[in-house]
Amino acid sequence: MPSFAQSDTLVLLPTVEVNATSLRNEQPGSFCEKWSDTTLSRQIGQSVADFLQNQTGIYLKSYGSGSLATTSIRGASSSQTAVLWNGFQVQSPMLGLLDWSLLPASFSDEISLQHGGNSAVWGSGAIGGAVLMENRPDFDTKKQVKMSTGIGSFGWWSGEATAKFANKKWATATRIFYQKAKNDFIFEPSPGLPDKHQTNAAQWQGGLLQEFYWRPSGKQQLGWQTWLQRAFREIPPTTTQTRSEANQSDEVLRTALNWKLNYGRNSIQVRSALFREAIRYLDGQIGLNAPSHFWTSISEAEWQRYFSDKITLQIAGNQTFTKAFIKNYQSAAERRQSAVFASLRLTQGQWSAQLDGRCELVDGKLVPITPSFGLDRNVQNWLKIGAKIGRNYRLPTLNDLHWIPGGNPDLLAESGWSEELNVHFSWKKKQSGISFSTSIFNRTIENWLRWHPTEVQPFWSASNIAEVWSRGVENRLHWALQHGKWHFKMDAGYDYTRSTNQKVIKIPKTEVGQQLDYVPENQGFVAGEIQLNGLGFSYRHHFTGSVRTDLGSLPRFQIGTVLIDFEQPIGGWPTRIFFQIENCWDTNYRVIERRPMPGRNFIVGMSTIFTKH
Repeated sequence: MPSFAQSDTLVLLPTVEVNATSLRNEQPGSFCEKWSDTTLSRQIGQSVADFLQNQTGIYLKSYGSGSLATTSIRGASSSQTAVLWNGFQVQSPMLGLLDWSLLPASFSDEISLQHGGNSAVWGSGAIGGAVLMENRPDFDTKKQVKMSTGIGSFGWWSGEATAKFANKKWATATRIFYQKAKNDFIFEPSPGLPDKHQTNAAQWQGGLLQEFYWRPSGKQQLGWQTWLQRAFREIPPTTTQTRSEANQSDEVLRTALNWKLNYGRNSIQVRSALFREAIRYLDGQIGLNAPSHFWTSISEAEWQRYFSDKITLQIAGNQTFTKAFIKNYQSAAERRQSAVFASLRLTQGQWSAQLDGRCELVDGKLVPITPSFGLDRNVQNWLKIGAKIGRNYRLPTLNDLHWIPGGNPDLLAESGWSEELNVHFSWKKKQSGISFSTSIFNRTIENWLRWHPTEVQPFWSASNIAEVWSRGVENRLHWALQHGKWHFKMDAGYDYTRSTNQKVIKIPKTEVGQQLDYVPENQGFVAGEIQLNGLGFSYRHHFTGSVRTDLGSLPRFQIGTVLIDFEQPIGGWPTRIFFQIENCWDTNYRVIERRPMPGRNFIVGMSTIFTKH
């Protein structure tokens, strides 16, 4: 099925073939970017947050190196992006969002970014977009071990290793990583004041992902994955604080089991997952000890029928149960969700269309049916157009409902409609290729939830007080050329996003037409790469426009990254050595108010792959 996906090979193809089992992995009329293991294997020590910031134009809200990182896609809030691991949502049911800095890129074989609303497909939270992290079995590689390490400024060190073993019947993969940093960089608190060292900013994290796959026949496959991870981070003071003693510990257990069966024109998949995550926040200055944890179990069954090359039907059912514990709840909070999803895809000549629908029951209450419809057409072999419309929603989090004080059990789900139009041009000739895509989107969300102070309460509370209108355009350009031993590549993008409040709010004072906090209207990037005989040089430049904050605004900024790498077999094994300069122009900037970002810094590292087929 052709798509608007991004190719991560050197020469850009007009379209990308997607052989996904589920229709949910890509819908006609939508804008999707995808990266395979070829690209991911080059990202040493990077989190998914770092990776997506470098590869796309999304806005990453980072509190600094190794600290909390969330995102805004198409003007949505941090909790309006769904993050899925092998088909399971992994956002915190207590907070409604995910710290992307705790997602190692090395734990995925494939990452996809689906822009726009996908609630009909993935459920609550998929309003701005969805990020899919997938693990794929490799039955062809008998033995492979990949090791990589890197060191950098401010005490940064990272080590990763992946071991894969397989035969015709079974395959295993073991991935481990460990990373630490002091983060004691120097920054300027404000113009005219002397420079300071960042303090209480050290962090470390490590994890293990174990996978096992068994293929008893050519029609069946059984898979099991377990993800264990721990992290510890000191919380540095803001630029207006003299010191901080706060720190946070995170523990993660994610385990999943899935079974697939293909027979005739039918495909069946049954999967189940159990998650446990715990956070402990400590602050010795104020005597605060705030532990919390939750359990989530997810079960899903999916049937897909290929009636012909023109008609495909998919039906799925999902059951999710969550239980969360924190002293700010009156008692343990629970949530039960039951959902049914159906999708019908029709293909006729150069046309493709898909109708999706979702019906969900949450704690005994019915969520209105969530539909979406998308279609696209290959007008010429170089031109493709598509459009999509759908309803989207996000349920209040457990903190929104049960936190004492301020929680509100009467909150409504955020909901609304989104539309988008996509146009994709591509051209290829011999050893060169170019593609350009533009996506125009529009979205209105009612019952937008905000925590805010009131005139009669000394604490903040949650209410459905806002209505938000988001609209804009996303542009992507990809060009590649191979001339003899020379390889050239360029990527560029520009996003314009208006995400404005449509209601007058007294507290906090908000006017109609006011841009949301931490949503830049303008942002863009351009990247160039040259390779010759294994030696590569690349430069990437990011521009981020000014953003509103609750304290005023943050000025626009530009940062650049330089990468020099060399790939050459050593002892017959592919080896890569690289040197990278982050923020090469030593820009003094802020992404979050009162949270300094590091200046110019350096990373050097290497990776080696040992393979036996």
